[in-house]
Amino acid sequence: MFQVTTLIGDAEKVEKELIKSPPPSEADIEAAKALVKEKGEAVAQLKSAKAGKAEITASVAELNKAKENLSRLEERSKLKPGIPQKDGEIHYSQDILARQAFLTVSGQLQVETYACAVSSVYTFGPTF
Repeated sequence: MFQVTTLIGDAEKVEKELIKSPPPSEADIEAAKALVKEKGEAVAQLKSAKAGKAEITASVAELNKAKENLSRLEERSKLKPGIPQKDGEIHYSQDILARQAFLTVSGQLQVETYACAVSSVYTFGPTF
């Protein structure tokens, strides 16, 4: 029997992405948090000073952009290379079938490779 999983392809994508663009460091995340706090305080100051609507709107837009950047950094920091594991075993809940699954080795499965090479193939045997 052959094990069926989509986790290997996903793990390879994550590994390539992490090689291309390494995850952020704790210092990067702390700097982003400080920036969000700073932008939040700036919005609060503008509101308390009863600044114009345009100034407050621009400041809120900068705050939202900083928050989005922080959430992206936190999401990337959670990426781990390899197949997802829980308690030392493969974590199948993230797989397409959400459980461990296998294919049987049958004549029909083996003839599929011949069908790619030759246009007409025939198989005999029990079919289910």
